[in-house]
Amino acid sequence: MEYDMDDWDYEERDISVLNNKRERDIEMAREYCDEHEWFYKTHTCEPTWEKGGDLDKYIVKLHENQKVRDAFVKKRNKIVNHKPKKFKKK
Repeated sequence: MEYDMDDWDYEERDISVLNNKRERDIEMAREYCDEHEWFYKTHTCEPTWEKGGDLDKYIVKLHENQKVRDAFVKKRNKIVNHKPKKFKKK
């Protein structure tokens, strides 16, 4: 089965790697980590960037309990001046 892809569909697709030189890419990487931390209450997540600025990987750390994790997150967010996005339970 073949699908026709119009030129305008292909042009609007953004298939580039996230890069820390673009503000929106930094926001998207941080939002992904915020969502991960919201789902997994004892995990913390940090995006790491390659030398050229492209996203390398996400580093996920496991903490022994949520209290320890919350202390770590509070300290980290104060240093990087980040306010996590609020997620709602479905």
